[in-house]
Amino acid sequence: MPLSSMTKAMEGNSRNMRFKDGSRIAIIGGGPSGCFFANFANRLARQMGLNVSVTIFEWKHFDRAEKRGCNMSVGVLSENLLRRLDSVGISIPERCIQGEINEYHFITREDRISLHHPRPGHRPRIVTVFRGAGPAGSHFKEDVSFDNFMLTTAQENGADIVHEEVKEVVLPQRPEDKATVVYGSNAREFQADLVVGAFGLNTPTMEVFEKMYFGYVPPRATRTCILETPINEDLTAKNKDGDVIHVFALGTHDIEFASITPRGDYLTVAIVGKGDISTPQVKQFLNHPAVLKVLPGGEKILKSCCCVCFPRISISTPVQPYADRLVIIGDAGVSRSYKNGIESAFMVAQLTANTAFRRGVSKEAFKRGYYDPARHIFARDNLYAKVMFKLFNLFASREQNLSDRISYAKIHREGWVNQQINDGLWKLVTGDAPYREIFMELFNPRLQFALLPVTIGAVGMFLKERLGLKAKT
Repeated sequence: MPLSSMTKAMEGNSRNMRFKDGSRIAIIGGGPSGCFFANFANRLARQMGLNVSVTIFEWKHFDRAEKRGCNMSVGVLSENLLRRLDSVGISIPERCIQGEINEYHFITREDRISLHHPRPGHRPRIVTVFRGAGPAGSHFKEDVSFDNFMLTTAQENGADIVHEEVKEVVLPQRPEDKATVVYGSNAREFQADLVVGAFGLNTPTMEVFEKMYFGYVPPRATRTCILETPINEDLTAKNKDGDVIHVFALGTHDIEFASITPRGDYLTVAIVGKGDISTPQVKQFLNHPAVLKVLPGGEKILKSCCCVCFPRISISTPVQPYADRLVIIGDAGVSRSYKNGIESAFMVAQLTANTAFRRGVSKEAFKRGYYDPARHIFARDNLYAKVMFKLFNLFASREQNLSDRISYAKIHREGWVNQQINDGLWKLVTGDAPYREIFMELFNPRLQFALLPVTIGAVGMFLKERLGLKAKT
């Protein structure tokens, strides 16, 4: 085919792969990613004067206090995310807010530091929510589910909700044809101009997309642990204040980091490992002396837990989460590692919706308008996170090394060193800044030079221990 004819054909295909009156969007997954995309899509359709329908397929019921109603997440909404929600007119109702976080405590093997917002006098707004209707067995008088609120908001903004499981997605043979979503026990079909996969890594929907063979390779994942326990006198009495999140960097062999978060009458323990987490690593963490000072029950807490789950989280970037008339976002798409998954879902959903309405729904449009920009924002930034956590674990595993740095900051409370460490750690635990920015603050040459006496002392102790061990052998 001559080049001019080929160009005309491509332009024709591009025109055929744009929204027009009567176009339909199928969103598979009614968590934050899917709801954000639905809201952005309906808003853009109104702005462009298009009659486009949006349907969300979600098999879970987020208003039920059971496994099927939970999205397995800690549920901390950062100040940045709340600001973004406000900007698009989404205000979380008080019934969904379980508590407001006023402080973070960063805890090492031997010491802890209380962190405050980098801007003096600023009171940050950080809230905790339940993603489902609460821990198993809980009975709230009102609907407290954040995810159900988001799904209801999407419905109020024009989306239709179908509480059925998607069984199959069939991509069109020709660009001008529509995709087909097969759903429900009767294998009903839904024709869509665009299919948005907005599912997580812990749902059966992942298998549907893996079997499609359009080039998609899911992100690598690691298994974490989240457990929820009621606050009681014997096991969890030290956490009654309800406004402090404890973050642990203990330098143990198996655990990368962990946190204890208050949510109303419950505590949520989250553990992320250097590999997959299982019950032995959970017991190891709960029985650690530094943890027992905060949560005195130890592994006995497992007997009183309402919920224990082992969800997988993304630790890499997927390959080709897009095709003609199909795009994958959320945890199974490009997202931020470890922190603020809901905020990254907001950003990616907005980016992808803008791409679909302004560039079209072709494979090339999603590559240029969604995948490449999202990978630039998150994938490179996630590399800084990996390096930073490895350095933290290296320091923390060397007995007093990380604790000595914390102690040095506390002694020099009024100085630049203390402020620099506080600012970097605050941004790290809250996720209020890109990992690159946090890395540059915590590992900049001036700070490391100021901490040089501590580093030399730690290296000296390490060499002394190694030489002592060699002498004994």
